Amino acid sequence: MHDVSGPDFTTADQQQLVSRILASDLFSKSHRLAGFLRFIFDQYSRGHASAINEQRIGTEVFGRAPGYHVGEDSIVRSQARFLRQRLEEYFANEGKREPVLLLIPKGSYVPAFERRELMSSPPPVVAATVPPAMPTTLQPELMPARDGGVWRYRFALAMLFGVAILLAVLLYRTRSPRDQAAQTPAVKTFWSSLFSPERSVLIVPADSTLVLLDELAGKPVHLLSYINKDYFNTKPPGNVPFWDQLAGSQYTSIADLNLVAHLERVPEAAYARPQIRYARELSLKELKDDNAILIGGLRANPWMEVFSSTVTFDVDYDRESHHNIVRNRAPGPTEQAIYIEDTSEASGGRAYGVVIYLPSLDNQGHTLLVEGTSKAGTEAAGEFLTSPAFDQFLLQIGATANAVPNFELLLSTGSMGGASYHPAVVCWHPLHKGSSN
Repeated sequence: MHDVSGPDFTTADQQQLVSRILASDLFSKSHRLAGFLRFIFDQYSRGHASAINEQRIGTEVFGRAPGYHVGEDSIVRSQARFLRQRLEEYFANEGKREPVLLLIPKGSYVPAFERRELMSSPPPVVAATVPPAMPTTLQPELMPARDGGVWRYRFALAMLFGVAILLAVLLYRTRSPRDQAAQTPAVKTFWSSLFSPERSVLIVPADSTLVLLDELAGKPVHLLSYINKDYFNTKPPGNVPFWDQLAGSQYTSIADLNLVAHLERVPEAAYARPQIRYARELSLKELKDDNAILIGGLRANPWMEVFSSTVTFDVDYDRESHHNIVRNRAPGPTEQAIYIEDTSEASGGRAYGVVIYLPSLDNQGHTLLVEGTSKAGTEAAGEFLTSPAFDQFLLQIGATANAVPNFELLLSTGSMGGASYHPAVVCWHPLHKGSSN
């Protein structure tokens, strides 16, 4: 294939093709990828192909600060991968009759137009063959040279087929009963509002590196500093070994990753193409344009600051007592203003988890916040969301098949060796009323 240009495929034809792609179901429901494609084609059609680069795309499409470090923020590279996949899917389905393909070649962000290779007849169907069993004494060098390529091809196919079956079996066996069980209407509505085919949903685990930096520097990383990456240069007094290496590292909690795995198995997630985004790679524009599931308290995920004025529960760290806490800014008659995590194994240990369901920043979608005072707290909050207890809770707050009210929920759980056990609801607040129960 070669780049299509000339009188038989003009700039106007290219524009019409891009317009059809952007109007398709695949792109009309993904504002971010549509904006990506629109920007690079606009620059290409204006003759500015040489100016299309990762830095500029990150700044003008994804809202990154001018001069941001592309080596530490892979937003453009990850989204380019999704864009290529969406284009392939478009030309395989809605655009299967398009005579010209639009491609984003790997290693570049400049659009390329290539004429589709039309075949006069369908390709011959090759019957699947099973390679003969290979004697244990047979060495590769003893195989006939002329058949070596065919044998390796057949062997690779058989191996891939076997691996695919093995993975399918393992996936089926590891799916929890909750994943395969029928959902109640309220639970289905809840997850459908987050995993909506009309909006992208971002799953954002915490940046656990920030907790380590906080311990060394003795002060938290606030959102503005996090966005601008000023905290990289805010070294504590004295010589702190490996500060630069630590500040540039990307760590997250195993509890967060377990939660991500549970979320990806929610049935509605199959129709929404959720994207996992490290907190350091997120932008405010994405939070506004997309649905999001944010994981981690303020100390490990500064993006929680965006919603602080809306909610009354804050998972934070008390520097005087050196304990993780949950602040309750609107305690009811039977509630506490502060819930302090108990890390004493002798007394059994007690952690807290918070689940908050509220509108997205543009009020067109939804955001879910899942926080914990520790690994056990986050684990309890995540498991609660995929347990029968969550069904009962939704019924208690008046959720129906048509709507789920916004809420914030505080959980208490036993903690042993970082694992949670016997979680229980402490209290919840209906966010739209500002009162507590």
